[in-house]
Amino acid sequence: MRVSESTKKELKIRFLELSGPMEPVPTETRAKLQKLKDIRFVIYDFYGTLFLSGVGDIGIDDGTSDAGLMNDALRGARISVSTPKAGSRSLELYSSVVEAEIRNLKKEGIQTPEPDIRKIWKKVLNALSDEKLIQTPEDEEAALRISVEFEARMNPVWPVKGVETTLQNLKQQGYHQGIISNSQFYTPLVLEALTGKTVTELGFDERLLHWSYKERMKKPDIDFYKRFLDALIHAFPDALPDQVLYIGNDMLKDVWPASQLGMKTALFAGDMRSLKWRLNDERCKNLEPDLVITTFQQLEEVL
Repeated sequence: MRVSESTKKELKIRFLELSGPMEPVPTETRAKLQKLKDIRFVIYDFYGTLFLSGVGDIGIDDGTSDAGLMNDALRGARISVSTPKAGSRSLELYSSVVEAEIRNLKKEGIQTPEPDIRKIWKKVLNALSDEKLIQTPEDEEAALRISVEFEARMNPVWPVKGVETTLQNLKQQGYHQGIISNSQFYTPLVLEALTGKTVTELGFDERLLHWSYKERMKKPDIDFYKRFLDALIHAFPDALPDQVLYIGNDMLKDVWPASQLGMKTALFAGDMRSLKWRLNDERCKNLEPDLVITTFQQLEEVL
């Protein structure tokens, strides 16, 4: 589903209107720093790493369930609500549609599916309309608007302090930067909306932006990371996995798969809401990242 430039602009404005500054919750984790040699590519997670996240992850995975906020989201998307019951019913339908889509994707052999939120909300809105809980939306972009209104309310995000400066400095030093993230179509939109810059102006190489909704699979699936390495080698034929430093906030979703494929890893431990050690998971019990950072400026000290 293509998103027009005018709609992108509208959705970015809504993210900006619905967002506000957030402060990190200290973790009391001590940084683990060492100089890394031969790194050419610096790749980041988005939710909980580049951006503080109210729930620590993308909303489709960890979002808050609140019927009142859901009704606000529907109205914010210019959808006429016939009864307050629409909010609670929306959340019920949302969960069941997501679960059904995950089952369908698993039947295709995808182990950790990532449904496209636009498809989810289109089905939810159709069901709400059939049940007479909302008036039928008049345009095809209602699913895009409700996706943004829902995400902005259920999972507020804000750029981590120092991120933009670090991105610019590393770009000037010649590092190629990218993102591997559980994501939806709106993820790059919120990135640009809350920084006021395009992804390339921020210092990212568009060839190294790896979004889960496009792949229909998500972290911690090893295949998701393998596909990133395939794209990396397509763009840079001489690239090697150990020339990649991958930074994320989750030992299982970020550090484990990246390290399994030979990448260098950094755990971002700058915010309690998103920091995940996963010590009860066998894959993470004895796993050590190459770095533990608590601020983005520390990246510049080790590269």
